[in-house]
Amino acid sequence: MDKGVYAGIVTYNPKIERLIENINSIYPQVDKVIVYDNGSENIEDIKLLKNSRITILIGKVNRGIAYALNRLMEYGVSNGYKWMLSLDQDSVCDAKYVNNMLIYFGCIEDVGIYAPVIVDRKIGVIGHCPNKKFACVNTCITSGAFVNIEVWKNINGYDEKMFIDSVDFEFCYRVRKAGYKVVQIRDVTLLHELGNSHKEHFLFWRVTVKGHSAFRKYYIARNNIYYPLKHRLWLNIVKGNIRNICLLVLVILYESEKKEKCKSILRGWKDGYKLSIVKN
Repeated sequence: MDKGVYAGIVTYNPKIERLIENINSIYPQVDKVIVYDNGSENIEDIKLLKNSRITILIGKVNRGIAYALNRLMEYGVSNGYKWMLSLDQDSVCDAKYVNNMLIYFGCIEDVGIYAPVIVDRKIGVIGHCPNKKFACVNTCITSGAFVNIEVWKNINGYDEKMFIDSVDFEFCYRVRKAGYKVVQIRDVTLLHELGNSHKEHFLFWRVTVKGHSAFRKYYIARNNIYYPLKHRLWLNIVKGNIRNICLLVLVILYESEKKEKCKSILRGWKDGYKLSIVKN
């Protein structure tokens, strides 16, 4: 028998106050909260949050967001769930988040993912925002999404080679390729925080500067190439190269630690082509 919805949260060195706020916001709305920790230094503080409805799964080292999500989804398989609500450690849901999303379940056939509109604390709406009550979209971010566990099984889960960044977009591509829909709900929003994002003026445009670390820049640049090459999306390979050029430009113009970040971007760019040669 299928159970209700459970929440899966991936943590890595979280701010405990924000994590508690996150858990407290979703705890009353779901059957269980499962936290997978990716080798945090403050794991002892995280362990203190455990109770009868909050389970802490501990990874000794950081093996990436894709690996952690797969472990959280496996929990759903083992315990008879149909849907997992995936959340980042700093995402906060409103009091009726789950109920407002469940209204749309069953209204559309063959749905692999239901997603909210994402609102960043600093820069506003991120990505899509449907004009109608809901719309089929190409991609959504992981946080706040309700993922169909059977679909996850059918497409062999998240790609653990990607580690972090574009993991959600690549997963969405395979969901759609397998014949399922990614549906975004206009009136369900999730408060989120995208790195140290802020807006800057560049010529005639306002651009978003995300301020990620050199570590993150490496995976962003690498997966901008690996993801489209993996699926032979030739136009997207061109776009991936353009994105990497833009990454370099934004770092040079607006970010600190320019040398270290530029070196990481260039190394990730090169490694994206190398990784794509390996059979997936």
